[in-house]
Amino acid sequence: MISIVIPALNEEKYLPDCINSLKHQNWNGEYEIIVVDNGSTDRTSQIARDLGVKVISCPRRGVVYARQAGTEEAKGEIVVQVDADTIYHTNWLGQIDKHFTIHPDSAGLAGRYIYIHPAWWAPVERLYRTVLNAIGQLIFRWPPSVSGANFAFRRSAFLQASGYDPASLQPDQWGIARRLSKYGKIYYEKKLVVTTSSRRVVKPVYVLIYESLRNCYRVSIHFCRHCIRWVSKTIFKQGEP
Repeated sequence: MISIVIPALNEEKYLPDCINSLKHQNWNGEYEIIVVDNGSTDRTSQIARDLGVKVISCPRRGVVYARQAGTEEAKGEIVVQVDADTIYHTNWLGQIDKHFTIHPDSAGLAGRYIYIHPAWWAPVERLYRTVLNAIGQLIFRWPPSVSGANFAFRRSAFLQASGYDPASLQPDQWGIARRLSKYGKIYYEKKLVVTTSSRRVVKPVYVLIYESLRNCYRVSIHFCRHCIRWVSKTIFKQGEP
C-alpha cells in the first residue's frame, strides 16, 4: 500500500486539481490520500472531504510538522510527499511502486518537477539541481536537492530515522534525504516528473538572486561539514591497526 501525504494551508484554489490528478492514476494497487490541514481558514478541509479523501488536522504551523503528522497517520509501507499546488501524471504512482519493487535496498526515491508557467530562469534552476544531485550522489550517495513535492520513502526507514528533523536544513528535502540515507540508498530518477505551480518563486530578480546565494551558501556549508566528517572518518579508519 502507498500513502500519499498532502500538507495544506489555505489551498482551496489548488487542492482540487491536485487530488483529482492523484485519483486518476493508472496504477491498480492500493493507495490512500491524506490531507493534513495545517490551520486553514478557508474551505480546504471541506473540499478534501467532498473529494473523498482522509483529512486530519495539524494545528502546529509548518510544512514539516504537517508532513510528520501525515506520515504518522499513514498505513502504507511507502509514503509519498506531495504538495497541494502540484499535478501528478497518470503513471506517477506506477513508477514509484515499480522502483521500490525492483530496489529492495532503496530507502527513498527523489524525482524532479517542472513549472506549469516556467519563468525565464527555470532552465538555470533545473541545471543547478541536476548538477547538485550528481555531485551529491557521487560524494554522499544521496541527492541533496530533493523536491518536497516529489519524494517517496519507506515508512520503516522513516521510523528508524525518527522522522523529520525540524531543525535541519530544508527538513522535508535535504534533511529527510540525509536522515533516510543511513538506512538505505536514496535514488534520484529524472524521469519521475511532476508539474507544479511557480507561485512561490515568482519574485523580483534581486530577491531571487539573494535567495539563491543564501541557499547556495547554506548548502555549501553543509557539504563542507559532511566532507570534513567523511575525510576524518576515512583517515581514522585507515590509521586503525
